Amino acid sequence: MRLDSVFYNNIIGVFDLYMNKIFGTDIRKTETVCKFEHRGFFRLGYEYFPNHYKIEVENEFRTFAITIFDDEQAFSSLFGISKFNNQLGEENIKNSILLLKAVLLRNDFNMYFYKDGKLYRKNSEGIKRIKHIEELFNG
Repeated sequence: MRLDSVFYNNIIGVFDLYMNKIFGTDIRKTETVCKFEHRGFFRLGYEYFPNHYKIEVENEFRTFAITIFDDEQAFSSLFGISKFNNQLGEENIKNSILLLKAVLLRNDFNMYFYKDGKLYRKNSEGIKRIKHIEELFNG
């Protein structure tokens, strides 16, 4: 399979199709950045209206990542919340977007941000500074 602009533009179309089909009017595309000559890189930005989250899809070669950002730039990787197959392919893209919708509807995940060189966790219980790396694995 050739990994060229035709291939990657088709994949972007698949992301847009399933984002619109699964989220409907709850989401709007805000950004498309394509630099396929750099290892197939592209970035897609979406705004999720119910929670005012920004959703970012980034691809390199044939592996994509989905990141959720809030208004204060706290973030969480969808893969960090729930594992999924992130290799480019229509079925994987569809399944990841279905998972994304389920995660956003539950809205019970941790988000992280850096302030003054320190890492913080943000969730429904509040904000807590992460002092030891073990805290990331224990909730």
